[in-house]
Amino acid sequence: MPTRPTARIKTDRRDARHLADALRAGTLTPVRVPTEAEEAFRDLVRARTMAVQVRQRARQRVQSTLLRWDPRPPERPAAWGPAYRSWLQQVTPTPAPREPVWAEFLSPWAEADTRVDRITRPLAAAWPAHPLAPSMRAWPGLRGIAGLTAATLAAEFGDLASFPHPRPVMAWVGLVPTETSSGVTRHQAGITKTGNAPLRRTLVEAAHSYRFPPRRGGPVRRRLQALGPWEPAVSGMSWRAQQRLHARLRTLQGRRGTPKAIAAVARELCGYLWEIAVWVRVQPPGAVPPAA
Repeated sequence: MPTRPTARIKTDRRDARHLADALRAGTLTPVRVPTEAEEAFRDLVRARTMAVQVRQRARQRVQSTLLRWDPRPPERPAAWGPAYRSWLQQVTPTPAPREPVWAEFLSPWAEADTRVDRITRPLAAAWPAHPLAPSMRAWPGLRGIAGLTAATLAAEFGDLASFPHPRPVMAWVGLVPTETSSGVTRHQAGITKTGNAPLRRTLVEAAHSYRFPPRRGGPVRRRLQALGPWEPAVSGMSWRAQQRLHARLRTLQGRRGTPKAIAAVARELCGYLWEIAVWVRVQPPGAVPPAA
C-alpha cells in the first residue's frame, strides 16, 4: 500500500480513508495469502535447503583437509559416490595425532548426509498432495528443473499462474535490472535483488544448464515421457526454451560476461515456468498425469 514519507500520523480513521482512496484509484497491489498447508510445505523445503547447505560446508572441510594431507584414492571415483564414501571411511591419516581430527571431520559430514536423507523422505511423500502438484509434475520437463527444484519453485512461488504476465514475475523475483532514466538518457545497472532470495538462487542455478546446446535426449526426455498425455505440449515449450535460452546465453556471454548472461537467462526462465503453470491450470482435472 503506497505511503507518503511525510505521513507521520497513523490512526485507524486515516488508514481506513487512505485504503478506500487507494482502492478507488486502483493503486493497490493484490496479494495471494498462502494456506497453512502451503506454509508447512515451504517450511519443509527450506529445512531441506538448510540441511543441504550444512552438508556442503562439511564436505568442503573434508576436501580441504584431504588437499592438505595429500591422501588420494587409488582410482578416480565419482565425487561423493558410493566408492568415494567407502574410501573416505578407510583413510588412515598419519601421523597418529591426526586420527581424532579426521574422525571429527567425518562425523559432521556423515550426520549431515543422514539429515538430508531423513528430511527428503517426508518431502517426497508430501508434494503429490500439494495444491500445485500438477505444476510440479510439468516443470521438470524444462532443462535444469528436476523434482526437488520443482518443489522448491512451487513452495517459494506459490500459484505462479495468478500473475497476469511473466514480467511481474521477473520483477517480483528481483531479476530485472535497476534503471535510472531521464529524458533521452537511459542507464541500467545490476539486478534489483528484491523479493525471494532462495527462489532467485534456485533460478540462477537452473539457468546454468542452458550453457549446453539444445538436445532432446537425456534426463529431460525421460521426465517428459513420464508426463503421459501432457508430453506433446510440455515438450514443445521445453524445446522452445532450450533453443531460446541457449542462444540468449551464448550471445550475452560475449557482450556482457557470464554472470550477467546467467542472470538474464534466469529471468527469461521465469517466463517459461509461468507459461507452463498457466497451461496446467486450464487442463481438465482428469488429465493430470500420475505421480512418478
